Amino acid sequence: MNHAQNFATPPETMTRLPTGQCVDAVKSTGHRSGHSRWEPVLGLLPLRSPRVLGGLTDGLRAHRLVRGMHPCDVSVVRRNTYPQTNLLVFRLERGTWAVLVKHPRNERAADGLAREWEVLRQLAADDRLEPWRQLLPQPVGYRPDGPARMLAQGWLAGVPADHLAPHRPQDLQRTVTAALSFLAELRRANGHRQPAAERAGEWAEPQLQILSTEIGWCRTGAGAEGLEALRRRLDDGLAGTELTQAWTHGDFHPGNVLLNEERTRVTGVYDWGNARMDGPSEIDACTFVLTVRQALSGRPLGRLVADALRADGLPAADRALLASAAVDPDGGDPAALPLLTWLWHVASNVQKAPQFGRSRWWVAHTVAPVLEEASRWASARR
Repeated sequence: MNHAQNFATPPETMTRLPTGQCVDAVKSTGHRSGHSRWEPVLGLLPLRSPRVLGGLTDGLRAHRLVRGMHPCDVSVVRRNTYPQTNLLVFRLERGTWAVLVKHPRNERAADGLAREWEVLRQLAADDRLEPWRQLLPQPVGYRPDGPARMLAQGWLAGVPADHLAPHRPQDLQRTVTAALSFLAELRRANGHRQPAAERAGEWAEPQLQILSTEIGWCRTGAGAEGLEALRRRLDDGLAGTELTQAWTHGDFHPGNVLLNEERTRVTGVYDWGNARMDGPSEIDACTFVLTVRQALSGRPLGRLVADALRADGLPAADRALLASAAVDPDGGDPAALPLLTWLWHVASNVQKAPQFGRSRWWVAHTVAPVLEEASRWASARR
């Protein structure tokens, strides 16, 4: 590890922050989108805008950011998930050793890196995770200020789990089994069961507030009514549910998971910026199952979760997968787990990339179906 620090993080280049300073840096900015007058127009723009000469300019920017460090190879890492376009991500390599570096393109992304740095330090300090240490990104260095802000973490090797091929069921089965087995082992090592109602204020309310703040449609009219109905549905559903308080990744989809060549075991998990050590850890397994189904079916996540609300639970095949990973998909209200999973996923997206909340297409397919179904549920109970 000393070699890594000497190579990538000399004192004048990267800085390790005391915990107190990190906590201050991680505090939410609390800013609402300042585009109220322009939201109707911005909502019509595509989520993923093409960046002319993006590959060339990213490479030049990455080289400028590491100028003055020890000589090394620099290569930009392309990421498929939209929030990652708010970050410049590149790999520094020297000999057999490499680090992953993230540079924020805007203030929102900078806030996210501050959170991720603190989480990486917490992961590294948790002795309960020692058997999985090599599967977690190690904190290498962090520069929080100035135009060359960066976070460096250990490089993780493996095959991305999001290369899913429906015509190769053996690979698909091994991928899902490996990911869910990893989560089950991690949950057993550091978690304990407790009534979800006791933590509903921490596990749901902050995410609901993010939706209200970041998604214009959720602030008035049908959107605001649906959000309130969602709050009541979660309060009702979590009242009879037990979940495991443990390390929760918060965005455990196939794009953040790496596997060995045979797809039989996890070799690494990236992007812990939304993780917390006392979250409802079952949502990670549910996120993985839902996002695999989303990738294979081509249906938006919101419509899959709305279907689960109407049917009082996930499809039988998905429930069987969760049960195999020691997750009870039918405990209490069977709709509570997919609903809480969806809430964390949506809140994470709009917090990292406010363009989601302004996109009419994304809101219509990912947010509105769930809130409309929650409103129907609330009306039926009157």
